[in-house]
Amino acid sequence: MLLISFIDEHFLLTLLGMGGIATYVWVDMHGERLGIGHFAALVLTAACVFAGVACVKAFAFMESSGSAKGAMSLFGAVFFMPVLFVLGAKAFGRDAARVCDVLTPCMVFTVMCARINCLHAGCCHGIPIGGTGLQWPTREIEIVYYVVFLVAVCGRVHAGVTRGEVYPEYMATYGAMRFCVEWVRYTSSHLIFHAAHVWALLSLCLGASMYFEIKSQLSFRGGRSRR
Repeated sequence: MLLISFIDEHFLLTLLGMGGIATYVWVDMHGERLGIGHFAALVLTAACVFAGVACVKAFAFMESSGSAKGAMSLFGAVFFMPVLFVLGAKAFGRDAARVCDVLTPCMVFTVMCARINCLHAGCCHGIPIGGTGLQWPTREIEIVYYVVFLVAVCGRVHAGVTRGEVYPEYMATYGAMRFCVEWVRYTSSHLIFHAAHVWALLSLCLGASMYFEIKSQLSFRGGRSRR
């Protein structure tokens, strides 16, 4: 009973702990590719979880001009985490594309945990579906998206066939999903088109641009190597 009570009172913390465990297992599994050992994998896991929480809080703080204390915006992770991945890779002499590919599933799983917390907290729900007494399952749609994305990319990343395109794929598809979901998501402003639509479009455009740029560079290098 004490355990259940603790989990209920600290649901987000429990979910982040689960995300941390999953991240460590995944990172340690790919430690050879990243050039790190078991302890370094543990440190990297802690850094990723901490940075993810800091990013979503920082973005919400910026978005609300400091008026929404304690709020979180998942777009913070979408926009800030890849920058941290690349900077960290450069600082420690690792291949940035490889680091981003390996760490993207970890970030997506952790963000999914944060969205699951919305179900427990009763926030971020959809608008009523007229005449049904139900609400649009916006949180559930997003969670399903995460599951589908993880299933689609984890095998490719584990097989080592990706070349830096995984995070752009996430940005583009997440932006497209959020743009659609925002039309039926409840917002305090009750505006038809609001800030989240802008962030979603930006995510979609940046992700698609980076994806095609990476594919273009890979195609160019492949063409030169065949000559």
